[in-house]
Amino acid sequence: MKGELDRSSQSAGLPGVLRLTAGLAVLALAVLSGLVVLDLLPREQLATMGRRILLLSLIVALASAAIAVLVGGGRKN
Repeated sequence: MKGELDRSSQSAGLPGVLRLTAGLAVLALAVLSGLVVLDLLPREQLATMGRRILLLSLIVALASAAIAVLVGGGRKN
């Protein structure tokens, strides 16, 4: 039926958000590494910017997990 939801999908909810966050972090680090290889970004800035990207993705992942716990806490099975 059209009105039914597919509960077997693994892309929804917290796992999907965490996968998206990790994917974006990997993509950002890949672009950053490409800029270093092309000599558009000095190598010294790679560590600083890479660390910031990883910390930002960690913040997003932890905030997503906290929101999922808070929202899931109100549900009764």
